[in-house]
Amino acid sequence: NTEIKVLSAMYSIIRIIIGCIFLICSIIVIIKSKVKLKRLLIIVFTILTMILVTVLGFVPFENLFVTFDSPKAAYEYYILGKTNIELIVEGDACDFVVDSKDKGNTILIIPKTADGWKVGIGLNIKRLDHKFSNGIVFDVYQYKDTNDYFITVFDTNGGESTISDENNTEFIPSKERYIDPLGKSFVTYYAHLTDFGPNYTVTVNGNVISFGN
Repeated sequence: NTEIKVLSAMYSIIRIIIGCIFLICSIIVIIKSKVKLKRLLIIVFTILTMILVTVLGFVPFENLFVTFDSPKAAYEYYILGKTNIELIVEGDACDFVVDSKDKGNTILIIPKTADGWKVGIGLNIKRLDHKFSNGIVFDVYQYKDTNDYFITVFDTNGGESTISDENNTEFIPSKERYIDPLGKSFVTYYAHLTDFGPNYTVTVNGNVISFGN
């Protein structure tokens, strides 16, 4: 139901441009040089360019000099294609963005500073826990080593859910999604936690789930 994106959009375009510049400069130097096996060297540097672009995909160097004015702007800079941000769950050091897609929801955690939001990449998202109980799917995410935790709750039985925990956490519902072949509507719930540990429990439709087991 949920997918973590790792690469994409303007973020990727910039890296492809850097790779092209590197490759073109390399080819020019090789052609003008007196070395032999120029064709082989061009092939080698083409492969190196592909490796460079891939590695840069995991290095958000923009964060050194670019700050976005909203988590939406940071998300759209990073994600490829049309976006349909359904909701944003606010955290302390980062925000949890939910993008509604035809095949499910895409999530991304966006880090923030006192001045605004930075680029977040899927590589920095940890899935701390995953549970399935009575048809209900639970996932808990953390961004790097922050004290921000985000939980998703999805009932595969369909319909709305009643959710609560000992911290009186607010569980925010997504838009109801109707799956025609199943004849059911489904809702995913999202929440921000500041304290997640082995003693954390959540109650969904009367079912108590402990994450310490």
